[in-house]
Amino acid sequence: MSKDYTDATLDIDDSGIALFTMNRPDVLNALTDGMKTDFVRMLDTVQGNDDVKALIIAGNGRAFCAGGNVKSMGNPERAGPVNGRSRLLKMHEWLERLYNLDCPVIAAVDGIAYGGGFALALQADFILASERAKFCSVFGRIGLVPDMAVLYTLPRAVGMQKAKELMYTARSITAAEADAMGLLYAIHGSENLLPASRVLAGRLAQGSKAAIGITKRIANRSFQSDYTTMAELEADAQSIVFTTDFHKEAVRRFQSKETPLYNWDAMGKTAD
Repeated sequence: MSKDYTDATLDIDDSGIALFTMNRPDVLNALTDGMKTDFVRMLDTVQGNDDVKALIIAGNGRAFCAGGNVKSMGNPERAGPVNGRSRLLKMHEWLERLYNLDCPVIAAVDGIAYGGGFALALQADFILASERAKFCSVFGRIGLVPDMAVLYTLPRAVGMQKAKELMYTARSITAAEADAMGLLYAIHGSENLLPASRVLAGRLAQGSKAAIGITKRIANRSFQSDYTTMAELEADAQSIVFTTDFHKEAVRRFQSKETPLYNWDAMGKTAD
């Protein structure tokens, strides 16, 4: 599955869980050109793929992702206004695809998630972190504006005042502080982080991919849309998912008093 990847790996198991692992521990999984290309390759594989029910993004080694490759930032060609702007806009082409991916996305953050690494985690629907995870909007330390959509995602995750504080100060926060801010879904020990992520992904994978995917795209627009727009999107979406085989089978089972297709509470009892 990962033969075409240079800086990452992709594995899709029989239950439909895709695991994308950033695999450049020698540079703390920094966003090299190869890593960015691998993200595009991964999205080309999983987006619109009915065999993929959920995606987990992880990092190999002691970092989730250290962010941009600072060593390359001194190159005047890359740093010039025209090239720099073009490069960032090109990155948003795949970042927005990741943000609106048609399945649940889980970021399994073990170690540092700085700058662009923090941005990647914020693209996920759920962030699970290890106890040693650290997050930082590090851009201000080198006189830069937060990029990779942090200006969009962070205020929505923690509120405007706290987001500004994190962006202005460029200070790092622990997993415990990130959790207190509402950034995290859960904290686990490093050894349990990936298994816990797989459990969450596996449970989400039992739901209707169509319903979850459409719900995600609409919810992602909720903070910049008015009531009427959201109502219209809701009506359009509901008219579509009413026709899905999942919905029809779920209704049949309910009416026949059979085991539901998707029951989170029952899955929780089984897991306990």
